[in-house]
Amino acid sequence: MPYDEMEELRAARRELDLVVEEVQRVPGFETFLAPPTVREVGTAAQDRPLVYLSASEAAGTGLLVRGERIEHVPLPALTAHALRLRTEAYLTAHRADKRHGTADWRAVLDDITGWLWDAVMGPVLDRMTDDTAATLVAGGLLGLLPLHAAWTPDTARPTGRRYALDHLVLAYTPNARALSTARELAAMRPVERLVTVADPPRSPAGSRLGYARSETLAAEAAFPGGSEFVGGPGADARTVTAALHGADVVHLACHGKVDLVEPLNSHLLLAGTDQLTLRDLLTVRLRLRLRLAVLSACETSVPGGRLPDEVVSLPTGLLQAGVAGVLASLWEVTDVATAMLMTEFYRRWRHTDGVTSPSEALAGAQVWLRDTTNSEKLRCYEDAERQRAAWLPTQSGQGFRLALHMSGAPTERSYAHPDLWAGFAHVGA
Repeated sequence: MPYDEMEELRAARRELDLVVEEVQRVPGFETFLAPPTVREVGTAAQDRPLVYLSASEAAGTGLLVRGERIEHVPLPALTAHALRLRTEAYLTAHRADKRHGTADWRAVLDDITGWLWDAVMGPVLDRMTDDTAATLVAGGLLGLLPLHAAWTPDTARPTGRRYALDHLVLAYTPNARALSTARELAAMRPVERLVTVADPPRSPAGSRLGYARSETLAAEAAFPGGSEFVGGPGADARTVTAALHGADVVHLACHGKVDLVEPLNSHLLLAGTDQLTLRDLLTVRLRLRLRLAVLSACETSVPGGRLPDEVVSLPTGLLQAGVAGVLASLWEVTDVATAMLMTEFYRRWRHTDGVTSPSEALAGAQVWLRDTTNSEKLRCYEDAERQRAAWLPTQSGQGFRLALHMSGAPTERSYAHPDLWAGFAHVGA
């Protein structure tokens, strides 16, 4: 490795250490990103397997942890060089203006997720034929990539592809300790009170999210009599922060920005010029106790990418700040597709018997959005409106039906590409 690159990596490592030390100085966060013990890992892997994934210069490694049993999965194609090349291509396409280069972005996403099957998830899933769910601990640059969207060709599937999430319900966690803490909070936290925020007006004005209110209405329908909407110019940092203290679940349908160099500066954009940063979330004054935070915003799950071992992101910060589970996006998500996905997520999580976890509800919603045809979606919404189903507010149904009529032929699957459904991941419990 050239001397300059080595010096850059050493500087990045020092910067990461300083960020972690800054967080660890906050009372209550002394163990933030501290390595878990073997006992803690085994305890976290009792209910569902933990899957550790990492690359190295020679080859990658997967570790399947089931309680006290650890199984090694060799990943010869997961070299640090191969991962770095694909991550750089992914980030370059990610930062491009997708409104004028959707085909380019989708081609890169297809290439990377196809490679993720061959190099990572395919060999792992071959060892997990009896499992129904797993939690991934993705090391280094793997934390930037949608492992649940790894795919292989399969002509028997509606889209001609079989994805990792077709095999297992997949969630993510930064480490075993964070997962155990999240599970403890999930077990003791009620799910009764919802706070929603929808597309607060910015100054100067930016692009608006036309379906943001539709998806928050669907969220509110899942909490009849127990929701609070914070919108308009009043959705500033102070008001939103105050509302979070009385919530069990929060749904934020707004813009988000990721700072890949200074992860603690990653933030959600609120009314006016206000921001809610990851650094704010880790302060003593916020001290959340939430069962779930849904960050239906752009790029809210992307961790800092300059640092080779970086796992500091908005979801990671929220877990440390007192949130049991987080739904967040890995890239700039499409407005109407996100609203459909979130509506289906709440239907499955809160209106359907037998679905008990947010990760299960998210996976089911993603498969539904991906595999159903336009006409099947349209019929679903028409039936719900005719039956006055509680899960579909009138405004949401009308908007979705209009979008579907404009999406393409009835037999097409206009929302089948991973760009439209795979952007969201579940972190925590």
